[in-house]
Parts: sequence; structure tokens; C-alpha cells
Amino acid sequence: MPARVRHCVECSKCLTRYLIASSPYPNGSYLIPTVPYLAEEYTLYCSCRRPAVASRWRWSELKTYEVSKEAHLRGYGTPAEIVPVNSQGHDAWVSDATRYLNVKQNGKDVKDKDWGHFS
Repeated sequence: MPARVRHCVECSKCLTRYLIASSPYPNGSYLIPTVPYLAEEYTLYCSCRRPAVASRWRWSELKTYEVSKEAHLRGYGTPAEIVPVNSQGHDAWVSDATRYLNVKQNGKDVKDKDWGHFS
């Protein structure tokens, strides 16, 4: 299944990461545009504290994350479920992609056994 790559914001107190388009969230948190109908700036109200923790996010500050299926269904998750794309680095994406391609290495076909769990 293809990776779910999404823009998210993160609560500075509890580090929960929230998908932009999923507000309001089942845990009581919500994300709203600072100016109605404009996506330039958002305010996150995280329910991890009382009163809710508020933080502002500009579109240019949003990071891209790879989101697990469970977190995607909820609309939020932990740092273990929602991982920054850049944390894996370019080399990890390139080597990972070779698992799904018909790859030749030094002129020879790479066998399925080289990847362990692929058959």
C-alpha cells in the first residue's frame, strides 16, 4: 500500500501530530484557519491541557509526514505513528524503492532472497 504522506501540525506540549484536513479530532482537539476560508495560517487547540493549548502555524511552517493507517483514520497520532519524511533521508527512500522494482545490481538480477521477506 502506498505511504500516506500528509502535512501535519504538532502540539508543543504533548507532541501529538494532527493531520490538517481532519479537524475536529475525536480527542476534542481542533484546528481552524486563523482567517476563515484562507489556508495561510492555522490555530491548533490541543485538548491535552485545560484550558486547551493553542499554537499558531503558518502554511510555510508545515512539515510533511508519513502517516500510519491507524493515525490516518483517527486524524492524529504519536511521533511513532506520524514520522517526518525528512527523518529517513533521501538514501532510505532510494534503497526502499529498489524493493519494488526489477533491479539489476552489477549487471545481475537482484533475487528476492536478497530482500528477506519478499517472494
